[in-house]
Amino acid sequence: MSLIKVLKSTSILSADFKHFFSGAVVIENERIIEVVAGKLPAKYQQAETQIIDFGDKTIVPGFIESHAHLFLSALVYAKKIFLVSGHSEKECAADLARQVQQAKTKLPGGWIVGKGWYLPQWTPRKLPTRDSLDQVFPDQPVVVIADDLHTLWLSSAALKKLLPTADPQRYQQDVHLDENERPDGVVGEQTAMGFLHTIFNYPVEQKAALFLPYLQRLASYGLTTICDLALLPAIIPQGMDDQIYPAVYQRLAKKAQLPVRVNLYPYFGRQLSELKAMKQKYATEQIHIAGGKLFFDGVTSSYTAWMKANYEHKAIRGAPNIDPKVMRSLIFKAQQNQIPLRIHTIGDQAIHQAILDFQAAIAQCGPLKTGHHCLEHLETIDPSDIPLMKENDLTASIQPSHPLLDYQTVAQYIGQRAEQMWPFATFYQQQIPVAFGTDSPVVTDIRPMQNIYFAMTRQTLAGDPAGGWHPQEKLDLFQALQGQTLNAAKACSQEEQIGSLQAGKQADICILNADLAKLSVSELKDVSVLATIAAGKTTYQRPATIDVN
Repeated sequence: MSLIKVLKSTSILSADFKHFFSGAVVIENERIIEVVAGKLPAKYQQAETQIIDFGDKTIVPGFIESHAHLFLSALVYAKKIFLVSGHSEKECAADLARQVQQAKTKLPGGWIVGKGWYLPQWTPRKLPTRDSLDQVFPDQPVVVIADDLHTLWLSSAALKKLLPTADPQRYQQDVHLDENERPDGVVGEQTAMGFLHTIFNYPVEQKAALFLPYLQRLASYGLTTICDLALLPAIIPQGMDDQIYPAVYQRLAKKAQLPVRVNLYPYFGRQLSELKAMKQKYATEQIHIAGGKLFFDGVTSSYTAWMKANYEHKAIRGAPNIDPKVMRSLIFKAQQNQIPLRIHTIGDQAIHQAILDFQAAIAQCGPLKTGHHCLEHLETIDPSDIPLMKENDLTASIQPSHPLLDYQTVAQYIGQRAEQMWPFATFYQQQIPVAFGTDSPVVTDIRPMQNIYFAMTRQTLAGDPAGGWHPQEKLDLFQALQGQTLNAAKACSQEEQIGSLQAGKQADICILNADLAKLSVSELKDVSVLATIAAGKTTYQRPATIDVN
């Protein structure tokens, strides 16, 4: 027997993302059957209808995380990875030592893993070495992940354990050497990912136990859908480990413990037959192999983002981390097989080349019949390339918190080009869908309402810099809400099913604890969630609030 549930409020986000209205959202089973503006029709005022009145609390579509790395995020949440801070190599090593001393649990094999060093915030900006870790951890294997997730800093004991597992073809490219041609303690890119695989090679049931509390946390933030994107893959005997684990989600779903729908983007460099088999094996109402992930370049802070012109005071402009001819062939393969791609592109040359390749692939193979390709991050896009994104139906997948990580230092890397970085408002003006994510755990524990605040202010939670960083690129409230809902649904190619409150769509709904229209921008970051509903089922409810079950 179906149950009709009516959620009333004087503040509901309209499907056109231009205003809030007073009315109701009517749910039957897992779908929205009607969105009512004004007075509730008599047909819904029956004894068998459950009516829940939230007063002036705002009702919005379920929030969507369009870009995250769930395994590492879950490890951080479970405190299997320590979050370190400091403005120098010595400070970060000392902070890790303090946390380890206070910790009650340790990883198998005596591993100590931290995350959080970030070279642009260090004085001096000099890569760390194994020596500083050896001073505080003389005999223990220690690995500290850089905030950009592309680089590891290791102790001598860790190097001794891990270097024999390194892929010889990547060794020279990824392993930093000292003046004596010995590994100095810094390892990057795919070799780094291989080392993380060795440390965290857990069975499915152990991964599921890690994922569950973190996914429940995300549901408490109002998230109903997540996109879990591959990291650079580790080459292993079984093929590759890109930290995409559909079997883990499947295990949780079979136990009715999966509180969100999941869109997975495995590394697209694998065999097409493998990707298709994975899609067929794991496809459910909640789990989708939604496309593929690729990496065209690195990051600005390590001079590995591929730029059109040299970095400031450097005779280098970065380089692609995949041969451009290979990238072009992969884009054509995806287009021929109607597979949406998500491509990491940070440097303006990487962005430019990816757009040209999509343009050529679309011209030869035709557009995607369903779904959308996304460019991820888009930090240093050349303004002349923005119209090309619109012409080729490319979605801008961005992270509103990221400009606040680098705003004080980016000009030192790319000079005046920094003034054109992260052009949120320009994307909207050019009618390019802007989808919000966090890139967790690059940043950790960022709630969707904080993302909305970052996009509207271009300021940190503390309100820096005054007036916002390049304030002409701020978004308004409705644009920011769209980035966290409907546009994020486009990023995962599901805008026909989720992302807005409309009849026929999945009943993915978030009820907030305030009337957003009555709040100042600075108050938005503190808004919390009363309840989260995914496919008509309550996945989170704040204790001592109106019962939505």
